[in-house]
Amino acid sequence: MKILVIADPKTTLAFALAGIKTRTAHSPAEIPTILQNVEGGNTDLILITEALAEENRKTIERLIVEPGGPLILEIPDTDGPRPRPARVTERIASLLRR
Repeated sequence: MKILVIADPKTTLAFALAGIKTRTAHSPAEIPTILQNVEGGNTDLILITEALAEENRKTIERLIVEPGGPLILEIPDTDGPRPRPARVTERIASLLRR
């Protein structure tokens, strides 16, 4: 299984020390380009920080519903988890509306 972590510099450093492939994003604007490069590859799991994912929700949701695409999981960054009330139900509802 190929894993990729997309995160801020401090978070990517922690995963890189564990031997996991990382891509550092200094701003949320870099995420579409990084994900576009991943689409052609054979990455099975993408871990992305909540802050970066939040700013790129549409791009990430497009990849999630794409057949054969990678599994994308949001992880907290070094500031800790973000508060997310009823987020799972919102995501399911948005997928059902399509």
